Amino acid sequence: MTAFTPSEVDEIDALWRSLPPDHMWTGWAAAGESPDQIWIFRTRAHWRRFPLFKTEEGYALSDEKGRRLIRAASLQELLSAVEAIPGLDPDRSR
Repeated sequence: MTAFTPSEVDEIDALWRSLPPDHMWTGWAAAGESPDQIWIFRTRAHWRRFPLFKTEEGYALSDEKGRRLIRAASLQELLSAVEAIPGLDPDRSR
């Protein structure tokens, strides 16, 4: 695995802080200055934690069982892909 740089951690923080308060992604967490995994949290319908990894091609988000859900070249692209996951769209009927 490739570790996140401090500037990438700052970019993730800035990206999530720019989201509206009612966005499905409610936060993130990492351990250390250059973590190899960052957890993304959501609370739409129920609480979940999604591991985010850095890859040679960009970024990959997995579910709790380690299955890769999303691959993206940039963090902004990752956010767009995350918002498109069925059942996580805030404008969708429950």
